[in-house]
Amino acid sequence: MGFPTMSIRTRIASAMLATAAVFCVAPLASGQEKLAPIGTQATLTDGTQPVLVVTLGSVSKLMADVNYITGVAGQPQAGGMFQMFAGMFTQGMNMNLPIGVIVPMVNGAPEPIVTIPTDDIRTVLKRLEAQTGPVDELDDGTLVITVNQNTVYVRQLGAWAVAARNRDVIALAPSDPTTLFSGMGNDYDLAVRLQVQQIPTEIRDMLIAQMRQGFEGAMRQQNPDEAAAREMAEQSIQQIEQIVREADELNFGWNIDQNARELVFDVAFTAVPGSNMAAIYSGQKIIPSAFASVVRDDAAAYFHGATAINPEGVAQYRGSIDSSMTMIRNAIANENNLSDDELAEIDSVLGRLGDLIGDTLAEGKSDSGMVLLADENQFRLAFGMFLADGNKAAQLVKDLSAKVPAGNPDAPRFKFDLGKYNGVQMHVVEADVPASEDEVRKVFGDMLQVHLGTGDKSLYLALGRDSEALLKELIDSGATAGMGPSVFSMKVKLLPILQFAQSVEMNDEVAAVIDSLSEAGDQGVLNITGDSIPNGSKSRVSIGEGLIRAIGAAAAAAQPGRGAPAPF
Repeated sequence: MGFPTMSIRTRIASAMLATAAVFCVAPLASGQEKLAPIGTQATLTDGTQPVLVVTLGSVSKLMADVNYITGVAGQPQAGGMFQMFAGMFTQGMNMNLPIGVIVPMVNGAPEPIVTIPTDDIRTVLKRLEAQTGPVDELDDGTLVITVNQNTVYVRQLGAWAVAARNRDVIALAPSDPTTLFSGMGNDYDLAVRLQVQQIPTEIRDMLIAQMRQGFEGAMRQQNPDEAAAREMAEQSIQQIEQIVREADELNFGWNIDQNARELVFDVAFTAVPGSNMAAIYSGQKIIPSAFASVVRDDAAAYFHGATAINPEGVAQYRGSIDSSMTMIRNAIANENNLSDDELAEIDSVLGRLGDLIGDTLAEGKSDSGMVLLADENQFRLAFGMFLADGNKAAQLVKDLSAKVPAGNPDAPRFKFDLGKYNGVQMHVVEADVPASEDEVRKVFGDMLQVHLGTGDKSLYLALGRDSEALLKELIDSGATAGMGPSVFSMKVKLLPILQFAQSVEMNDEVAAVIDSLSEAGDQGVLNITGDSIPNGSKSRVSIGEGLIRAIGAAAAAAQPGRGAPAPF
């Protein structure tokens, strides 16, 4: 029982590959080792590997995790309803083993196989008779039910039951499906593994041809003068084609981790070994950083990234930058409200900026960091990055400042070359804050100052009251290169940011969230980390219990007549 037409197969393959594209067009940078691509030899009974595997954690895990997360979010009744329905329909199942869906390709079409942990499938089906009708039995013991007018075949295989819409496909399921669940199963509440290379080449080629046909049709409807848009779109199509041809595995996992008190999303991607994509990913290695000091416990937020970039990566990124700059030029030119001289000046600035970015990439590394300090009274932000030539960046800003009309009291004031600090030339951009802007004055004072620093190979920026001291701390720390926790890391604490916002303007809903966070074990933490793995990358997003509690408190406070939920 295959799919009736190749077009349907292609749509399914397209959906799978589009999912991969979402995560893989840009390099992701740390996920759990357990989600790392399997590289396993586990197979179906015919020796092939499935194109797709999806697992749900065991019923007991799901019930416990949903009960926990809904309680933290202030919605325990939702967890109670889930437990009630789960209890109704899972009688007869092994409550401690995961549920799985295995999708092999059969005659060029995907054929899902559902694996249910039970040694008594008849009891399970008995609970579902109201939805499926009576169960029929074939001579070989295979059971037959009807689900939404579709025939489904079910067979008991030892401690597992297997269901498929094609009777013959059942034979492909291994006697122990967990051999295909490596790094999935009860490690996550939901996990997905897509093995792109298991999609037949002819289907992937057909998908590429259909995408290109659609691209050509769209381009024919564009203004023929918009060459930059065509070039950008062509590059996007080429990148998608590369993913379709060279992607190997995409792994996704979602888990409610009660021990760590956080909600976790993991992604891992690999390219085919020896491919151009694999070469690009292989070049991404953690390197010593001049900005690793931004990773600090007292930060309200920080991000840090330091990685090597190999020649293959430089070439790909540089092409994208050139196309982006061309599109910006054309978009500005199409406004029709600028003179030829003004357009020429903009073109010159964009060209210099593009060259500076390209030259920085050509150095073979990326290194940057940002830190935000906040409390009830002030916030300070400092940023630093590696540049191929910081002096060119300074000159670019100087040339732009010369275009600011003289005599305009509202225009920003530029002060260059105010002195050097540890080899970094210091500059300031300042502007008066109108007396009518009371909230802005609470944040920045009566004058907004942006501190700039340019070194031979660096650019620094700081914002906020007394932020120059923080900028100098960042410069000082760069004298000794440090190592960040991963290729990329980012952390945000919601509580100090909200406390500062509340000091600027009182808000009842914000106050409710602050109260909720003050009772939590963390300060409303969001963590994002990323790292390289052989031929690919992995990433993790984790949301702390405090942030989940804060979301629930905000939702409750927004409802008329309700305040923050009681502590959990």
